[in-house]
Amino acid sequence: MSLETAKSIMKTQVTEKRLLSHSLILSILFSVIGVGAGLYTRSQMIMFDGLYSLLSVVLSYLSLASARFMSKNDWKKFPFGKSIVEPLVIIVKYSAILIMLGASVIGAVYAILTGGRPVDKDMALFYAIFSSLACLIMYLHLRRQSKKQQSGLLSAESSQWLFDTYASFGVLVTFILVYVLDHFNVYPAYLNYIDPLIVLVTAASFAKVPFVSIRMAMKEVLGVSPEGELARNLDALTKEMERKYKMKESFLRVTKRRKLLRVEIDFIVDEHSLVQTIKEQDAVREELERKLHPIKTDKWITVAFTSNRKFAL
Repeated sequence: MSLETAKSIMKTQVTEKRLLSHSLILSILFSVIGVGAGLYTRSQMIMFDGLYSLLSVVLSYLSLASARFMSKNDWKKFPFGKSIVEPLVIIVKYSAILIMLGASVIGAVYAILTGGRPVDKDMALFYAIFSSLACLIMYLHLRRQSKKQQSGLLSAESSQWLFDTYASFGVLVTFILVYVLDHFNVYPAYLNYIDPLIVLVTAASFAKVPFVSIRMAMKEVLGVSPEGELARNLDALTKEMERKYKMKESFLRVTKRRKLLRVEIDFIVDEHSLVQTIKEQDAVREELERKLHPIKTDKWITVAFTSNRKFAL
């Protein structure tokens, strides 16, 4: 890894730690307000929102601890970097979210089967407006920073705030509906069921992102080669270099863990190849580095040459 790449990673990690610290503080504040409001209003949806914020505190601290660990300058101990930490953290975070969603669904079903739940509508509506606006602002800020820094941890953190925003808007919609129906005395016998029903709908809408994110993170942990345009471009570039320098054969191995792209290319040379000396090999490496430079991510590139095919397999 080049010095420039290492400096870029360190700068990103400092920004990650600062933003994750802010997220942790706000998560603590929202969890206290949410749980308190849920108990006061007897709303299962507000309690869902508060418990999610409480879970976010734990998960934000996990992200912060991971960012601190990854920012430590101990390349001798971890010569290939710590990129695997990021997808592992994402798997843990989204697994915890899925567990919370499952518990919320069970509680909502129980409430429906036992006659629903009456709530303090005025207090719940006030809380919903405040929570929705605050969570939306935090989500938009973290999303913008995650794209700017190309950070998987910040992206996962912004997703947590997006879920919290959805939950808050779910609370808002719930109690606008309850308030209107109660004001016009429409279906009064069914008002107690709206709160747990919205919990079920919200939990179901949350479930897709954790499942997809866990699947993607598992691919990164297992080192599955990326697909799509990036994979096609790297394969085309390798074949181009193979033909240009009359290599006998080439092998391309690629893995991508969030913002770190690892590329290993093994060229098989023979007496007809245009690469015979170390100087000529370095020239090929320089050319590959120039052509890979437009890929906007941190890169770890290894290019090897051998005349014996078994050393490339």
